[in-house]
Amino acid sequence: MHSSFHRDLQLQNLEDISEDDWITRYFFTGGTMPSANLLLYFQDDVSILNHWLVNGKHYAKTRFSDLKSDRLPGSEEWLKRMDKNMDCIKPIMESTYGKDSAVKWTVYWRTSFFMAVAELFGYNNGDEWMVALFLFKKK
Repeated sequence: MHSSFHRDLQLQNLEDISEDDWITRYFFTGGTMPSANLLLYFQDDVSILNHWLVNGKHYAKTRFSDLKSDRLPGSEEWLKRMDKNMDCIKPIMESTYGKDSAVKWTVYWRTSFFMAVAELFGYNNGDEWMVALFLFKKK
């Protein structure tokens, strides 16, 4: 399993509680951002054979020069790709969110998701928010 985690804190039931709370309103409503070790406590039906924590700065800034690379793009790279391919993305946004809301949602994706995630996972040199990978075995 691949997921995003906080080093120590578990954020549960992310709710839209104010006018400024757009990231939970549009992207993470009702979701959970678990702590990095939370799943270690839930092994009734599966066993965790191994797990790895990947520093958040890689998720925030992963870059590569060609598509043959085995490195996955992070938020900054996705933002660059979005900007570069806006002509292709515009019709997708229009068909997904409607012509009247396409520009608004394009801005939400740029600022609320890609830029916010890049800043969040880059915070504290990537040691606060990170990606965790878990290898499970069914019991």
